[in-house]
Amino acid sequence: MPAIVLDSEKIKDSVKRIMEYGGTGVSKCVQCGACSAVCPGVKAGFPVLCRLLIKKILKGQFEELVEETSTWGCQACNRCTEVCPQGVRPQEVVFAYRRYQASELAFSSSATTSQMNLYGTGHAVFTEAGPLREKVGLSAKAPTSAYDEKAQKEIQTLLDESPMGELGLF
Repeated sequence: MPAIVLDSEKIKDSVKRIMEYGGTGVSKCVQCGACSAVCPGVKAGFPVLCRLLIKKILKGQFEELVEETSTWGCQACNRCTEVCPQGVRPQEVVFAYRRYQASELAFSSSATTSQMNLYGTGHAVFTEAGPLREKVGLSAKAPTSAYDEKAQKEIQTLLDESPMGELGLF
């Protein structure tokens, strides 16, 4: 099936908004692939991170990105930014794209679980590591929002007042 592509004005507007959301280097990308070569997400099988996400953004292929789960696979390790010869800062583009996606209320149904986790614990991905922490001499409860009711309420307030809140997930 052919990709749905937006008209050139809509693409320009969308790219401008992604830049405003923090992805200022998106238009500098020359598709060299250095970012994808070091990305743990790409190595784990998330195909639309770094280079390919930027390519789809610049081509206006937003419709096919809506349900693409791998756009939420970035763990912000920043390796891509360290190796990018053009100063694109791919990790920032990924997060700016997520902000754009939320502002458009075009949210992947596959990302719902991680967003519900974020709302409930302050972490998109959270596993109980108490026994392992104790085994290595640490407190069973990590110093994190998962165990801090006040921090959880603050995160919930931020999410409720953001475009994410308009989606009705929480």
